[in-house]
Amino acid sequence: MNYTLAFEASTATPSAALLHDDHCLGETSWVATRGASQHMYNAVENLLKTHSATLDAVTLFAVGLGPGGFTGLRVSLAAIQALALPDKTPVIGVSSAEALAYRIQQAHAIHSGRILVLGDASRKRLWVGTFEATPTTLTQASNFALVPIADFAATLTSGDTLISPDWDRLDNDLSGILPDNTTCIREHADPTATDVAQRVRFRVKHEIPSPPLELIYMHPPVFVEPRFTESTKRSL
Repeated sequence: MNYTLAFEASTATPSAALLHDDHCLGETSWVATRGASQHMYNAVENLLKTHSATLDAVTLFAVGLGPGGFTGLRVSLAAIQALALPDKTPVIGVSSAEALAYRIQQAHAIHSGRILVLGDASRKRLWVGTFEATPTTLTQASNFALVPIADFAATLTSGDTLISPDWDRLDNDLSGILPDNTTCIREHADPTATDVAQRVRFRVKHEIPSPPLELIYMHPPVFVEPRFTESTKRSL
């Protein structure tokens, strides 16, 4: 049996999915809290048991690489690598934004133009991934970028389609600044594990090279000065 097991954890509702060939057998999601890895392992156990499958029957692992919540993404990547390790099963990642854009492209029959996936990057900024659609392909047009919300409208072109997992946080800031010919798709705007699995399978089937298995983190690491230095500790 040809099974694909996938994780997607870039949003506040992580998910796991089990596919047989291109058919989704089941998907489960949960609210991101502490103990994320345990939620993932429980989800895998339940999915496999429900569909009478075993872990050694999984021939491909797929994982969303973000952008999104860094902790959830890090845990999901580590968890799926651990599951794949015993049998050295391939692990392939794809950006969560690309997986979402692919699903929207298919669902809305977008055969041309740009699909922009955007998220709240805090400090009045967006992270933006730009994809070009044709009837048979979806390609990323440029690297992910951080864009001040005040400058975002100037980056748009006629007929752009916008999707976001963060509309609830962005609507107020974007209201009134988007061109009239911009299409905003709001329904089902969170990327899911099924999205990730299907996009990874599409890439494999069409021999599209896989991106590096590295998380997409939009902010540089932040160094926080320790509260106590060694000399301070010795003097206490």
